[in-house]
Amino acid sequence: MKIIASFILLCAVYAGVAQKGEIFPVINGKTLNDKTMSLPIKNGKQSIVAIAFHRGAEEDLKKWLNPLYYTFIKKPKGQTNFDMAEIYDVNFTFVPMISGFKKIADDFKASTDKEFWPYILDTEKSDIKAIQKQLKITDNKIPYFFVLDKDGKILEVQSGAYKENKVEKLEEACE
Repeated sequence: MKIIASFILLCAVYAGVAQKGEIFPVINGKTLNDKTMSLPIKNGKQSIVAIAFHRGAEEDLKKWLNPLYYTFIKKPKGQTNFDMAEIYDVNFTFVPMISGFKKIADDFKASTDKEFWPYILDTEKSDIKAIQKQLKITDNKIPYFFVLDKDGKILEVQSGAYKENKVEKLEEACE
């Protein structure tokens, strides 16, 4: 049993490492506030992309959202005295690449704070399986977090359950 667990862990580590240095696939869509967007974003800044491929990733993803928001998303002026996002100045995008998302998109939008709408990308006719293959995703029931350089090259990958040290690794990749 230990051998199987070790093999699975090794495969998971290899999958994360294999993604680094590769170019993030192009994903097109509209944000929830109806702005057209393409990933990777080419505006001279690094990007953090959070992706969920299955509704089973939702619980883990929810635990990541507040720490990511407070660290990487700039707040409106006057909302806070100190904004961590000023340190990093990165693009942040959440992509729910869940089969059937179009059917629940209106409910999702209605239950999401308008402040988050510019950061949530509803993809247009994306081939989910092709993107999973390009990103070497082996478990679609966990969320994935990518740090991209200004040209779209993957610098860091974290996935699964929230842990503070995982966010720290994302931060380190943005420095």
